[in-house]
Amino acid sequence: MSNKPWLQLTDYSNKYEVSISTLRRRIKEESIDYKLDAGKYFLIDEPPTRKPRGRRPMNDDKRHDFFNEGSEIGSAVYFDADEIAPIKTLEESVVNVASTSSEPIFSAANRLVEELKKAYSLILKEKEEQLLQLKEEIADLRTLAQVLESENDRLRKRLNT
Repeated sequence: MSNKPWLQLTDYSNKYEVSISTLRRRIKEESIDYKLDAGKYFLIDEPPTRKPRGRRPMNDDKRHDFFNEGSEIGSAVYFDADEIAPIKTLEESVVNVASTSSEPIFSAANRLVEELKKAYSLILKEKEEQLLQLKEEIADLRTLAQVLESENDRLRKRLNT
């Protein structure tokens, strides 16, 4: 295939800023070269190629610049370009938090990371509780299946006699 080194999914995702779900989808579609070793996927260390998404471009006469025109229904304008706030990246958020407070950038970033860790651990705890509940339900269903099978056997014997 290639003499280039192989990267694990997470390393490739971080290096080329492609989500892991996108990489897994491309592996499933077999639209990217990969290898599976000891249960882990590896990708060739090269930038991903952009794939067309299957949509045809619109004709120029059908194209609208909604951000500059606004969207009018009757006489009401529902949004305007000046009202649309840009989406901030995590880096911009950290800089904004640090610049609005006396806190250095790294401590603000560490604080944000700690908040993310807390949120993630809370989500994990909720998922673990859901798993335990599902395991209990599975055990109940197995018991019910056993009871039904024994009742079925009892009725068969009764019919045969």
